[in-house]
Amino acid sequence: MPPEKLKIRPILPIFLKIALWGIAFLFAGWAGLWGIINFAGAWVPEPVVQWVREPDLLRRPPARRCGECHRDIFEAWKESRHARAWVSKNYLKDSENRRKEKCLPCHIPLEVRPLRKPEPRPAERQDGIYCVPCHFKNGAMHGPHRLFSPPHPTVYDQDYNASGFCGACHEKTHEQWQHTGQRETCQSCHMPRTRKRLTQKPPLSWLHRAKWVGDHRFLHGGFEPGTVKVDLQWSDAFITVRLLNDTVPHHVPTADNGDPRLYLELELFTGTGQAWERLKEILAPQQDTALAWKQERRFRYRIAPEVRTARLTLRYRPAWGEDQSTVLEKTFMRNKTGREDPGIALQ
Repeated sequence: MPPEKLKIRPILPIFLKIALWGIAFLFAGWAGLWGIINFAGAWVPEPVVQWVREPDLLRRPPARRCGECHRDIFEAWKESRHARAWVSKNYLKDSENRRKEKCLPCHIPLEVRPLRKPEPRPAERQDGIYCVPCHFKNGAMHGPHRLFSPPHPTVYDQDYNASGFCGACHEKTHEQWQHTGQRETCQSCHMPRTRKRLTQKPPLSWLHRAKWVGDHRFLHGGFEPGTVKVDLQWSDAFITVRLLNDTVPHHVPTADNGDPRLYLELELFTGTGQAWERLKEILAPQQDTALAWKQERRFRYRIAPEVRTARLTLRYRPAWGEDQSTVLEKTFMRNKTGREDPGIALQ
């Protein structure tokens, strides 16, 4: 019999099957690793964990080292006042070139814990208030998320969602907030959260699930026309200005040691446009004149009958600068009779 012809099997389908099996194994391995990182980190054997640890992260590194993985948080922090706590011109001036020891604990803290004044640290002072003082405790990185991080041990700590954490240094502001009885925390206003990944360095950036991450610029509340309600009333011999803070659950402005100021200026003019008088008030925490929550402040001034126009201006100067920004500017006209006028309330 003639020999049977050899059957040559196509090569392409074989390679295709191998490739598909390889992709399946890779996907299964990646899915398994994703599940371990996000849900089963405690199951990883300790020798394996120690093998992937980065020991220098537990020796209080500088902020830039943390930024190698947590790039977005690091870039946001660099824009914050916390990042400049040790080097800002205003701090150097107010602390007499860092000679005032009372300023050190909160400008270069060693370890921040709720409602406890920290100790000053001896190293990495140029970073001011940064990642390590707030997050490194007892040999691990603490934070508001439950997760497994191979480079360093992590501990979930609900204190990071509570105002008491900020109250370690912002003592007076925290006390003011407590007296309002409001439930919104410091973090909800000054660290608004967006859903994103905690790390931007592969491969962990591909493995970790997105979390609700606070804004590490530590936003300073801006003044807008509605932040402080203003009302002006005329009478025969007086003009009354009323101010009310019912939007910010602490004093406006507020500070423990800095000197932010809100300036109220009132310029009065006669019916012919001639300047009659210029009045000024300073609302500042260091003068005990800041606007408390829901407590109306009144300023009453005697005026001459010929005064017909009042121009009211509110200006704000932050604690860290000398520049003033105009919050509100409004002109009020007296009525034709020169007697009662309902005034205008700015919402």
